Amino acid sequence: MSKSVNATLLNAFVCPGVGHLYLGKKAIGWSIIAACFVSLCAIMTVVMQRAQTIADDIVAGNIPLDFYSIYDAVHQSVTTNLPASLDIAVLVLLICWIGGSISAYIMGKKIDEANKPSNQ
Repeated sequence: MSKSVNATLLNAFVCPGVGHLYLGKKAIGWSIIAACFVSLCAIMTVVMQRAQTIADDIVAGNIPLDFYSIYDAVHQSVTTNLPASLDIAVLVLLICWIGGSISAYIMGKKIDEANKPSNQ
């Protein structure tokens, strides 16, 4: 397989930024990885806060220990009062993932073309 395909697959299925590291573009790769890490931390912070609130309500007896009651509480917690930081974090993650994959493919294609033997 060509470097462009390998880099794109690494970016898409392993971790955004790994394809750039594979191509030797360390600064870009680590920047994308750092941006994804920060956005994932922001997302997980909100998720864990919501989960802890629901768990506290279950322990306190405010939510019955019933599947549908817990499902309803989870559904309400993820559909109401979501912070704007969550939207930004998801957007950054998607941009890094999609943009990083496209960027890795383009950079890999340039490397493939430079390494391709010329037929003269």
